[in-house]
Amino acid sequence: MGSAQFHWIGRGRLALGVILSLFFLVPCSQALAAPAEIGGLTVTLPDAATGWRKAGKGNLFMLQKDFPETEDDKRGNALIQITKPLPAARSSLQAGMKTFVATLPDMAKEDILVKHYGVTVNGHDIRVEERCCVHQKNVSISQIVVGVAGDRQQAYLQLVLLNVNGDRSRSAEADFATLVRSVKLDPSDKDFDLVPASEDGGLDGVFTHLDTGLRPNVFGGMDFYSDSTITTFDPKGLFSTELPKGGRSITEHCKETPTDCGLYTLTGGGFFSSAGSIEMRSVTSAYGTIEIETKTFSKKGEDLAIADADHRAVPPFDEGTTLDGEWVSTFASSGMTATSSGSVASSHTLRLHRNGTFERAGWSGASMTNEIGGSQSGVTTSSNRPGASGRYKLSGYRLDLTDVSGKTETMSIFEPDKGSDGLLVINGNNYLKDDGK
Repeated sequence: MGSAQFHWIGRGRLALGVILSLFFLVPCSQALAAPAEIGGLTVTLPDAATGWRKAGKGNLFMLQKDFPETEDDKRGNALIQITKPLPAARSSLQAGMKTFVATLPDMAKEDILVKHYGVTVNGHDIRVEERCCVHQKNVSISQIVVGVAGDRQQAYLQLVLLNVNGDRSRSAEADFATLVRSVKLDPSDKDFDLVPASEDGGLDGVFTHLDTGLRPNVFGGMDFYSDSTITTFDPKGLFSTELPKGGRSITEHCKETPTDCGLYTLTGGGFFSSAGSIEMRSVTSAYGTIEIETKTFSKKGEDLAIADADHRAVPPFDEGTTLDGEWVSTFASSGMTATSSGSVASSHTLRLHRNGTFERAGWSGASMTNEIGGSQSGVTTSSNRPGASGRYKLSGYRLDLTDVSGKTETMSIFEPDKGSDGLLVINGNNYLKDDGK
């Protein structure tokens, strides 16, 4: 794909000038219809009530959202640009992305901060690249570019943020991600949804794997971690890397949080033989990118071996089960650089009694120091979590805590060690039983 195909987007620095002009000039508002057809491409646009409106003219379909100046933020704008489908081979997607990004020459010089790639639910190739930040005329500019390619045509979308950050940026990015997931490049494309095929499925239950190692922290140090990761398999073909919370089914959970989920297929030996493979199609970003991995698979009694790692079956709690003891979840992280140091720590305690009652408490604290030009400054803070008590209920992988006011908090829970309550994983956090020693 040659750059000539994109000459109508903008030449050299003129494209960035057009974007800046949209920042300084506020166009007239125009209501949006959803879904919309753009030269054969179908997308679902944000509701007009969210503040997005059509802007600009020409071969690019454009939306704009204005953010007013506040005490904490400058006036800002978010722009979404969408191309009409372009004839091109699937293999040229990466080259097409470079050409499209180059229409904003200064942005093309920036390194890619985040990159996602894979396929869509409709089997099209998709790439996502995020870049930040260019500064012009006291305006900070960041960019997210998406390319979607089928066998015969491609389309490109981008979100450009001008003086937009924090919660405003997250809101605009969420709207853009929802729009990208709605893209239909071909008339036969379906809506984004994780729908198992007839050949998918074959497993049922919750399985845990102990993952340990070191990872960097925000203070420049390294933290040791030991996580009991889980995978929940639905017999029809869905899987989730989180336990559904609040009593939701895995189908409901995956509709609300698709990045926790994916689809799987057993191949080769299959479920009832000694060996085989499992294809796992994971949703890896809010843009609907799906990565496909094929891993070795075998069944060992009730347990599984996936990619040579043991995944042990986790039985659910029987209805009305009660426990007795005190469980503590702790976290600590620290590190230092040449000019700063910091640490953070927290502890949460949960007491469960055989009579179905509970108490909980907790605290957290943090400290940071910085040295600039020979002078040193620092801050230390701590807080206690208000204590709570009431009644609890265990059922399946669900823990309900109902306090004395009648308010109920629902959390996920499982025991990673069979036949032992020495470790409980509650809402993804490790709670070790305090044996009093």
